[in-house]
Amino acid sequence: MFESKRRALIFITLSFILAILAGVLFYNNVNELNADLGEMSEVFVVEQNINSRERISADQITTIEIPNRYVTDAHVLSMEQIEGQVSIIPLQEGDFVTQNILRPFTELTDEGNRLVELLEDNSKVFFDDELQHLDRVDIVVSQSFEEEPVTEVFMSDVLVQKVISSDTGQGVALEVSKQQAPELIHMQHYADNIHILKSTNGNSEVPQSETKEEVTEEAVTEETEQEPDQNNEA
Repeated sequence: MFESKRRALIFITLSFILAILAGVLFYNNVNELNADLGEMSEVFVVEQNINSRERISADQITTIEIPNRYVTDAHVLSMEQIEGQVSIIPLQEGDFVTQNILRPFTELTDEGNRLVELLEDNSKVFFDDELQHLDRVDIVVSQSFEEEPVTEVFMSDVLVQKVISSDTGQGVALEVSKQQAPELIHMQHYADNIHILKSTNGNSEVPQSETKEEVTEEAVTEETEQEPDQNNEA
C-alpha cells in the first residue's frame, strides 16, 4: 500500500517537473521566434470591398500587425497616406492597401472630360510660371512643317486640376475634353516644344474648345485683310 503511494507520488512529481520543463522550452522558443521576427508594425488592410476609382473612407479599412521584417516601402503605415485617394483596382476584404495601387481623387468639372499630365522632366515641356490647383493656362506649341518652324496657340484657358512636384521639376494634370485629349497627347509626342503659359485672369480670349487649326485660320484671315490695305497704299 505504502509502496504504491510512493510510486504514484514519484510519477506525479516527475510529471510536474516535465511539464515545467516543457513550459520553459516553449517560452524560450516563442522568445527566439519573436527575436527573429523583430518588432511589429501596423499596416492597413481592407475591411469592406472597395470598387476601383472609389474614394476610400476610414470605415472601409482597418489595421493589422505584421513583423517589421515583412514591412516594405509599398505598405501603407498611416491614414494620411490614404486620405483623398482611390484604388486603381477593386479591393476585396483582407487585401493589403499598398501605395502602388493608390491614386489621388480628382473631381472633374465634366464627366466627359479627361486628365492629361504634362511633366517638366520631358525636355520638350516648359512652364513659364508657377502654377496652382484650378489655375488656367494656355498651351503654345512649336513644331516644324516641311522644315519651316511654326509656333502657335494650341489650346487656351485650360483648367489645371492637379499640380505635380518632383525632384526633376514641376508638372500638371490638365482637364480637357475627351475629343481634345488625343490631340494634346499627340503634341506631347511629336511637337518640338510645348510651353505652358499661365492665364492672367483665368479667362483667355480664345475658348478652350478651339484647336490649333482654328487659331491658324484666324491668323490667315487677318493676313488676307491686311493685304488689300497694303496694295491701296502702294
